[in-house]
Amino acid sequence: MNTNDLNGNTINQLSLRLDRLPVSRFHISVLIVAALSLLFDTLDTVVTGFVLAELRPLWKFGTETIGIVSSIGLSGYLIGSFCSGFVADRFGRKKTILFTLILYSLFSASRGLTDNMTSFAVLNFFTWLFVGAESSTVPPYLAELWPSRVRGKLNGWMMSFFAMGIAFSPIWALLLIPNFGWRFALFLTLPFAILGGLMRSGLPESPRWLIKKGRLKEAEETVTWIEKKIEKRTGKALPPIPAQQTTAAAPAGPAITARDLLSPRYRKITWMLWAAWFAEYGVLYSFMTFVPTLLALEGHSIVRSFQYSVVIYITVIPAYILGGYVVEWLDRKYTAMLALTATAICGTLFGMSTEPPQIMLFGSMTSFFLALGSTAIYTYTPELYPTEIRATGMGIASAWGRAGAILLLLTFGVFAVVEGKLVLFLISDVILFVAIVALAIFGPSTKGRRLEDTSTGTA
Repeated sequence: MNTNDLNGNTINQLSLRLDRLPVSRFHISVLIVAALSLLFDTLDTVVTGFVLAELRPLWKFGTETIGIVSSIGLSGYLIGSFCSGFVADRFGRKKTILFTLILYSLFSASRGLTDNMTSFAVLNFFTWLFVGAESSTVPPYLAELWPSRVRGKLNGWMMSFFAMGIAFSPIWALLLIPNFGWRFALFLTLPFAILGGLMRSGLPESPRWLIKKGRLKEAEETVTWIEKKIEKRTGKALPPIPAQQTTAAAPAGPAITARDLLSPRYRKITWMLWAAWFAEYGVLYSFMTFVPTLLALEGHSIVRSFQYSVVIYITVIPAYILGGYVVEWLDRKYTAMLALTATAICGTLFGMSTEPPQIMLFGSMTSFFLALGSTAIYTYTPELYPTEIRATGMGIASAWGRAGAILLLLTFGVFAVVEGKLVLFLISDVILFVAIVALAIFGPSTKGRRLEDTSTGTA
C-alpha cells in the first residue's frame, strides 16, 4: 500500500472517529477560544467606523477620506486573508491563529497614539492584515474538528462571536468615545486580544492537517486525547466507531496544491465562492462602516446616529445563531441565496427610508440578512475544499470579500454626499444578483455530509 492510500485510509478512519463524538464541553471551549478572533474582527471594523465619524469634524476631512482609509485597511485584510491560507496549510492552523491575534492587538492599540490620518491609515493597514489572517484561518480549523452532523449549528454559534462584535461595537463606541475619547476606545482592544491569544496556546492542532503532513502518530495522539477528554467530561463511554464508509477519494496523481483552486475540478466552485464572498462582504463592510456617517450626514447627531446603529446592529446576534440552524435545515447553498436576496430588498428599502422608525426597521432587517448570509458562507466554504488547500481556499475567498468591500467603500465614499445612502444599495444590488445566480448554478449541496465527501470538487 502506498503512502497516499495509507493517508486516505487513515483520514477516513479519523473522520469517522471525530464525527461520532458527542458535542461536549471540549467542542464548546475550542469554539469559544478560537472564535474570539471573529469578535475582534467585527469589533475593530465597526469601532473604526465610529472613530472615523468622530474624527471627521476634528481632523477636517470628508467622507471620501473615510472610504479611502477604510479601503487601505481592507487592503491589509485582503492581503492577510490571501496569505494566511498558504501559511496555515504549510505551518498549521494552531500557530497561525495564535500569533495573528497577538500581532493584531499590538497594531490595533497603536492607532490610538496617532495624531494624523496618514499614520492612522498605515497602522490600520497592519491591524486589518492580521485580523484578516486569523479570521480566515479559524473556520477551516474548526470545521476539521467538528462532527459533520452538527457542523452548521456549531458554525452558527461561532458566528455569534462575529455578531457580538457588531452588536457590541456601537455600545462600546457610545460609552467610550463621548466620555473618554476615541483613543481609549482603540486602546482597550489590546488586553482582551492578548488574553485570547494566551488562551489559544492550549488548543490542539487539526488532526486532519497533521495527517496530510505525514505526521500520523501526532494525529492519532491528538484524536485519542480528544476522545479521552470528552469521555472524561461526559462520564460516559463514547459511541462505537461506525463501519468504514466509502469516500469519494481524489484520483491518483500529483499532490493537491493551491493551483488546483482553478483546475477544472474546482474551478466552478472557486468562481462561485469568490462571487458570493465579493457580494456578501462588500455590502456588509460598507454597510457597517458607513451607517454612522450616513446618518450623521442626513442631520442626525453623532450620539443619535450611534443610538440608531445599536438598534440596527443588534439583530445580528439572533441572526447568526439562528443561521446555524437554518443552514442545517435549508442547506448552505439555499440559505446563502435567500439571505443575499433579502439583503438586496431590505437594503434598498433602508436606502429609501427617511423617518427614524423606517431607518431602524429596514436597517435592522438588512443587518439580519447580512448576518444570515455570512453564517452560510462561512460554513459553506471550508466544506468545499480538501484539507491540503482548505485554509488557502478559505483565505483567498475571504480576500475576494474584502476586495468587494474596498471597491464599494471607495464608490460610496465618493458618491455618498451627492446621492445619499440609497446609492450604497442600488450599486450593490447588481453585485448581489450575480452572486445569487452563481450559487444557483454552481453551488453543490453539503448538508449533513462529511468533509471528505463534500470536498471532492463535485456536486
